[in-house]
Amino acid sequence: MKFIIFDLDDTLLNGDCERDWSSFMINKGLLEETNHLSKINKFDAEYRNGNLDFKEYSSYIQGPLKGKNQDEVSSFLKEFIPSFIGKYSDDLTKKLLTEARTADKVLIASGSHDFLVKGFADHFKIESSIGTPVEIKDNIFTGNLSGEPTFKEGKVKAVDSWCLKNNLKISDSIFYSDSINDLPMFEVCGKPIAVNPDKLLKEIAIKRSYEIISR
Repeated sequence: MKFIIFDLDDTLLNGDCERDWSSFMINKGLLEETNHLSKINKFDAEYRNGNLDFKEYSSYIQGPLKGKNQDEVSSFLKEFIPSFIGKYSDDLTKKLLTEARTADKVLIASGSHDFLVKGFADHFKIESSIGTPVEIKDNIFTGNLSGEPTFKEGKVKAVDSWCLKNNLKISDSIFYSDSINDLPMFEVCGKPIAVNPDKLLKEIAIKRSYEIISR
């Protein structure tokens, strides 16, 4: 069985969907533009250095959705994804999606919030996805998380749980990612493939002879 797991941002997508989602929220008048760029750049730098405070980051990304119902958020997604998909898709995206069609099972496993990850999975016609779980109570987004972020070791735990439910093993998977934050996944998957890796991941990928592909 061929089992593929894709990270989403800067891997399957040529870009960071949550960065542009927050800009989309500004355009909708739901997020304050003042200091936005400095905040989002700070989060990005912390993420790439492997020391992101995910609770702080999630609170910022989810802030505009607090009190919104699921239909409202779905409506935003239906507008956001088609508007930005051209920016995110490149030749490598197309190549990876073609590769996905040769697999028996495909999973997108991302640290991004689950409603966004599922939106892109649905767009790409990929049945299964995992993202950081947002809390929804009585059909309303609370702005909180309902579980552990799918980030670093948290992603391994979430993928392992998903695999158990689907009679699969992480150790049988081909895993694609760009980020040092996914090193725990690289260390447990069957075949690690570094996609345009960041500096820290590239150093490890070379030392360990991981396959490296570029955009």
